[in-house]
Amino acid sequence: MSKISLKNTIYTSAKVVYGLALVATPVWGSGALLATFMMNDSDSYKDRFQNGCLVSLLATPFCLASSVIGIHKGYKLPFFIYLPLIPISTYVICCTAFFNDKKNK
Repeated sequence: MSKISLKNTIYTSAKVVYGLALVATPVWGSGALLATFMMNDSDSYKDRFQNGCLVSLLATPFCLASSVIGIHKGYKLPFFIYLPLIPISTYVICCTAFFNDKKNK
């Protein structure tokens, strides 16, 4: 019985956290989008990982919405818990790779 209530608590808290992140997307999304566009102002890095950052940043609200809708409809699958972590981790990986990929001048 305790396992079921723990599972429901996890899904409910994920729904709340992802819902708040989805509602706050214009706030954090505009700052992250501006930072992503301004990454290569000095033109000393290659652009390939910057494009990966943009794609993962634009995919994040869609993954958040899919997770919130899936959890709200009652689909108790771990897929809906982990789905928003994919574009967020891809963004972090692409940012790290971007700043380690200098142009040879």
